[in-house]
Amino acid sequence: MHGSTERPDAYKIPVVGTVAAGLPCFAEDDILDYEEVTPEMAARGELFGLRVKGASMEPQIMDGDVVIVRRQDDAETGDTVVAKVNGDEATVKRLKKSPGLLTLVPANATYDPLFFTPEQVLALPVQIIGKVIELRRKF
Repeated sequence: MHGSTERPDAYKIPVVGTVAAGLPCFAEDDILDYEEVTPEMAARGELFGLRVKGASMEPQIMDGDVVIVRRQDDAETGDTVVAKVNGDEATVKRLKKSPGLLTLVPANATYDPLFFTPEQVLALPVQIIGKVIELRRKF
């Protein structure tokens, strides 16, 4: 390709859909794009990208940004995660764990945190599908 910036030592990971930074939205399985990651990043686990929709994580994560996510089913307080709510709706938020409560916290103060009891986590369910490990913004 003329003018290609593709690196021979890079791995391509799929950007598999959109994730809400706002109200949870459906995480689609259609591949929208690909992002390159280094071999070192690729060695950290199963990675995928998601395009962010909404403003709840602004100013850190903006509408249209791509987050690189390592697939994992748990995370620590303070991690930015992608979580599924009701089995098929995904949202990106900061995770806060406390006794008897899991909270998904937006960065934007005009949005309300989402609170879940252990019973709600099981019943809805609320599932962590990955930890955001990198943010990509195109100008």
